[in-house]
Amino acid sequence: MINIAIMGMGVVGGGLCEAVSKNKDVISSVFGEELYIKYVLDKRTFPGHELENRVVNDINIILNDPTIAVVAETMGGDKPAYDFSLACLKAGKSVVTSNKLVVEKHASELEEEALKNGVCYLYEASVGGGIPVIHPLMHCLSGNRITKIAGILNGTTNYILDRMEKDGCSFEDALSDAQRLGYAEANPDADIEGLDAARKICILASVCFGSWYRLNDCAEITGISEVTLKHIEEAKKMGYKIKLLGVAENSDDGKNALLFVKPCLVPEDDLLYAVNGVFNCITVTGNLVGEVAFYGHGAGGLATSSAVLSDIIEAVKIKTPPCEKSKPCMIIKNIDAKSCIDILGIKYPVI
Repeated sequence: MINIAIMGMGVVGGGLCEAVSKNKDVISSVFGEELYIKYVLDKRTFPGHELENRVVNDINIILNDPTIAVVAETMGGDKPAYDFSLACLKAGKSVVTSNKLVVEKHASELEEEALKNGVCYLYEASVGGGIPVIHPLMHCLSGNRITKIAGILNGTTNYILDRMEKDGCSFEDALSDAQRLGYAEANPDADIEGLDAARKICILASVCFGSWYRLNDCAEITGISEVTLKHIEEAKKMGYKIKLLGVAENSDDGKNALLFVKPCLVPEDDLLYAVNGVFNCITVTGNLVGEVAFYGHGAGGLATSSAVLSDIIEAVKIKTPPCEKSKPCMIIKNIDAKSCIDILGIKYPVI
């Protein structure tokens, strides 16, 4: 039996519990033994839940149990998720996470701690929900020099822009609809102002370019709150859709990197043009493979738990060491050199 612990049983943590139960036979066939959730760390008690007798509220119970092989951090936020993750790694337990904020801010330190203790810090679920993208970038495409990553990294904003384009509704009405359907939080600022997408493009750039990138390395982080129906209509007349994209570009020699998040003009012949609703799509360009794409559900408990579960399996079976990062290359802080089109006073980059 392989024992794991889950820190935080919200949407993703709850989805992981369901996934372990739902695919119990599949997981057992992978390991040759049962994957058992021994603890759930949470402030709540979950009366009536099948795991209610395994809920604890003291991290030390997990830290001091030598039978725990992997801890899944699905708490969200910076604190105490970072502190608990660091403590688990120091205790010799692998940590897998869906927490993009902690990965963007602290992954360099957490990977270093994992390396010291011979365990893993894995974060497939931090970008793209259930879409497998980080593992393929680290392994399947590791022989390529990655020169560009561009993607729809936030399903909430894509849904809002899609509603505005298809149904002619205002930004405010589309946002309200997204909140009603559960696609947007009551406070949607991280989504609509581009911070969520920015954290994800920083993580992807760190994986692809071999240096660590943070939010302050982005040349620009601009959301969709200034995009109006008139902008969308004008773009459509010119053969474009407006999409909020996270973009990271590296020079051919790998010495210069440009990262930004901004509403962009996507032409009809581009794959991203056809990505609608809450779906995510990430395109990656390598000097050998050319352009490849990763598409699917970018959020949701079960979809994201699929990525968390894949990291748990990898941590137990493979124990992938962290990738070494080189010295940072020059960060370009100006995107004006890119081809842009002015639509009603706003410059939209053309992708």
